[in-house]
Amino acid sequence: MLEPLNLAPLTDAQNRFRRDFNDFARLWQETKEVWKDDRARQFEQEDLSAIAPSLSRFTASLAEFTENLRKAQVAISDTETGSREVY
Repeated sequence: MLEPLNLAPLTDAQNRFRRDFNDFARLWQETKEVWKDDRARQFEQEDLSAIAPSLSRFTASLAEFTENLRKAQVAISDTETGSREVY
């Protein structure tokens, strides 16, 4: 019998990524108030603009992965207890 996976670390990681990104976004806004030259604008456009969409895709994928693991665990558990339903 397979031991159930502890999915809490995956959920915790997703929450930490969101929280840390929100903190980063807040700090970047504060930095932009004092760093207003062309180099700052270039940095934001070239280096930072892709971070938020990438993080959104990553956290959505992590949530989907976690949910698929949870469903697999339920299916395995049901199979081991005699149910023949497939999810």
